[in-house]
Amino acid sequence: MKLNISSWFAPEQAACPICGRNSSNNIHSIAMPIHNPMPRKILASLCNSCQHAIPWIVHPVCRICGRAETCEDCVRRTARHYSLSRCAVRYDDLMKEWLALYKYRGDEKLESILAAMLSFGYERLCLSIGSPYSKQSAFDTITAVPLAPERLQDRGFNQAERLALHLSRWYGLTYSPMLLRLRHTEKQSLKTRQSRVEDMRGNFASVASESFSERTLSNESTHSKIIIIDDIYTTGSTLDECARVLRNTATFKAQPEVYGLLWARS
Repeated sequence: MKLNISSWFAPEQAACPICGRNSSNNIHSIAMPIHNPMPRKILASLCNSCQHAIPWIVHPVCRICGRAETCEDCVRRTARHYSLSRCAVRYDDLMKEWLALYKYRGDEKLESILAAMLSFGYERLCLSIGSPYSKQSAFDTITAVPLAPERLQDRGFNQAERLALHLSRWYGLTYSPMLLRLRHTEKQSLKTRQSRVEDMRGNFASVASESFSERTLSNESTHSKIIIIDDIYTTGSTLDECARVLRNTATFKAQPEVYGLLWARS
């Protein structure tokens, strides 16, 4: 029997965490708009097919919410409490499947994949405010949209918080839990835009951590910059209500500038 000695020295092929095919495992071959080497390394674990299937929002049309098409929600909104937001990908059928595997079926290996994808949105957000991510961050902290206690107990984790913690490590950001959800609401995707706005109104309260409050109160700058992390942007009602609560928090010297960073834009 002929021995294939060359195979002894060939790099071991790892399975793609999404589809199970062989991954590329070549960080330099990935055609993706992300600069930070940590998320790039994580996305290198995907096979070429899954890599190329990611619907990046490279050229946002709406300058407010970052949507790849014209956004009627931003046009109709007469008052806005967040400055702007950016999303990493379009929420197409494939992205729905990936999120469902992690969010509802507890497939934890997808957590770092989704967070690595979100890092693209963060880098785009930095560019949108004229602050390249490689420089000292222009943001004071990041926080996450909280889950209601009932939903948190049922799911066992807050996906937005998990994604935010990954970003905080990769980009040297400070994570602070700053919001509390006051009541459980039904799934927002099944509701009209007006119903979503009404559901979110008065549904959050500020629980700014002591460490952030002390840092803010001792900061001589006139404004603080906060990023709110969530998984999906649909109408912006959740983000806007969270921003309203944070901007009205009494512990700040002046109203902070609030930005949104979301994994997908529907």
